[in-house]
Amino acid sequence: MKEIKIACFITPHGFGHATRMTAVLEALQKRSPEIHPQLFTTVPESLFAETLTNFSYHSLACDIGLVQKSSLQTDLPATISRLQQFLPFDNSLIKKLSEKIADCSLVLCDIAPLGIAVAKKAGITSVLIENFTWDWIYKAYLPRHPALLPIIETLADHYQQADIHIRTQPSCSSGEVNLTCGPISRCIRTPPRKVREKLNCQDKKMVFISMGGIDHELPFVHQLPAITDTIFLLTGQKRTRHITDNVLLLSRDSDYYHPDLINAADLVVCKSGYSTVAECFQAGVPIITVNRTTFPESAILEKFCAAELNGQTVSQQEFLSGDWLGNLDQLRSGHRITPALINGADTVADLLLHHLP
Repeated sequence: MKEIKIACFITPHGFGHATRMTAVLEALQKRSPEIHPQLFTTVPESLFAETLTNFSYHSLACDIGLVQKSSLQTDLPATISRLQQFLPFDNSLIKKLSEKIADCSLVLCDIAPLGIAVAKKAGITSVLIENFTWDWIYKAYLPRHPALLPIIETLADHYQQADIHIRTQPSCSSGEVNLTCGPISRCIRTPPRKVREKLNCQDKKMVFISMGGIDHELPFVHQLPAITDTIFLLTGQKRTRHITDNVLLLSRDSDYYHPDLINAADLVVCKSGYSTVAECFQAGVPIITVNRTTFPESAILEKFCAAELNGQTVSQQEFLSGDWLGNLDQLRSGHRITPALINGADTVADLLLHHLP
């Protein structure tokens, strides 16, 4: 069986874009096992290995995104400085990468525009997968940071050169695309009962707290042990350990699978980020989002959560102080909705198969 190679350029901004790409590749390999993804990113290889067994990894800083002070705060001056160094793309880098992917049948980009430029140089069909693009994000900061204007124009030009444009819900931008699909998420693998047994939840409630792939201190943690009728799971920590019997910190490389934990939870509390929202939509689990007023995508994700998941939003101050814990009974009383019947990853995979040999 001959391999079909696909090059994938993935922004390292958080983990949401990487898990979205992983979900698409998972769906593709189920349909066509000979597909061999070539991953270009600085997102840790271990994240992809949680789901995919057949892929190659190339460490490459292929995008800037937003420089983060924490999972809830951005650094715009540092972002602009790095973008000015990154753009325009280095021609020698484009040439080198185009030669490296010369035997690939397709180039997927989420949402790193470098991949589109490399695909064009190599003469390979490029596919942009997004619920927003960086030019859309940066426009929100333009009034206070006019130096972003030439960057926005450059990025918009690159995005327009994608041969196939796929937009996933909940989407931020508008305009004509080749395909619009539902939320994309990695598949649930383990029944909730088995996950809860492994966590020794017994008859307790389970609250899953996720701040994505960016380090963040959670000052309210010391308040959690007193809520003895609830098991709290906090992901993205430096190491896996119990603080008390009812508070478990999970490292990024723990052997618990993020979509399975979400599906087993009674309530998910998270920053308003794409992948966790999509995984909650897949499971139909109640969600509380932590507002990020300075990030343009947040309002759209929060609106989607309110409409589709009966979601609620708390402010950063409420979240970090632990004030929301005083309303925990009310917050976790929401009923599950009917889980999503169609994963957007399957819709995308069905389209992409028509562009593969």
